[in-house]
Amino acid sequence: MIRNKIQSEREKIKEKIKNKRTELKSIKSYRKIYNLITKRFQIKLLCLLMAFILFLYVRYQQEFSKDYIAKLDIINIPSKLLIANNIQENITITVRGFRDSKHEYPMEFSTYIDLTNAQLGSNMYRVNLSEDIDYKNLNIIITPNRIPIVLDELVYKTVPIQATTIGTTSLGLDIENIIINPSNAIISGPKNLISSINKINTVPLDLTDKYLDYSARIRLNLPKNIKSDISLVDVNVLFNKDTEKIEFNDIVININNLDSRLNVKLENPLIVQKLVLEVNKNLVTNISESDLSLYLNLKNITNAGIYSNISVEVNIPTYAKLLNIEPSFFDIETESR
Repeated sequence: MIRNKIQSEREKIKEKIKNKRTELKSIKSYRKIYNLITKRFQIKLLCLLMAFILFLYVRYQQEFSKDYIAKLDIINIPSKLLIANNIQENITITVRGFRDSKHEYPMEFSTYIDLTNAQLGSNMYRVNLSEDIDYKNLNIIITPNRIPIVLDELVYKTVPIQATTIGTTSLGLDIENIIINPSNAIISGPKNLISSINKINTVPLDLTDKYLDYSARIRLNLPKNIKSDISLVDVNVLFNKDTEKIEFNDIVININNLDSRLNVKLENPLIVQKLVLEVNKNLVTNISESDLSLYLNLKNITNAGIYSNISVEVNIPTYAKLLNIEPSFFDIETESR
């Protein structure tokens, strides 16, 4: 019995000694690790910091950024409403990533603002990317990503059309009247803008060097965000002028563009007996027979024969108006050379 107790005490002592040795080993290991970390700590910390900076530098060298310009579309504008302010047309899309990335970047982007359920007035609306591309793995920045849009009520209004003219005739003629057809237009647009419009102007009509009544078909100069039921009008400008008729007699007609293989059989020269022009009185003394050119254009005649009712073509100064020519047609006969 006593022997067993002694044996048990011995075992306990051995176990304590073993645990003590293990504890001492742990302390020694901890001290080694502690000494490994703390010995020359500043140098080791500096090396670690330099390694981190080197990592960032290498990674930065592989980073890239690319900008895209995307057109902005506005969709689902509510009926009876329209946009009353100027909207930025282009959006900048910036894509950032790394050159070693396995992602494929798109060739282009498209953006839109959805106005479904939008309300009357001014609000900020989010710029969205089209949904036909997977953007989940891309670092994308949209600039701007929100845009102010003012929605106003769509209204219609009938307004007169007014011609805008620039330049003056070299004679300083006054405009007697300007006739516009049609004279009114039905315009549509934002209520706030339409209410301030009382007329629509045409694009400028240049009257420089115009001597007689002048006609043209020109566009309307519509303000931005305004639409019209017509886009073109006929404008007739009537000058307050004092004209005089002037008559020329027995003018010889030339033959132009005759085929080199043919001749015109003529017993006598072709003569226009009377040519009447309308000219401003201030220019009557400036015009003479040498300013006139009368001819038959025979470019379409390629064979010998008799041809009837060949029209006389007349070149006169721009400030004159042809009133009458007698005769205005001739019959001719051509023959081979």
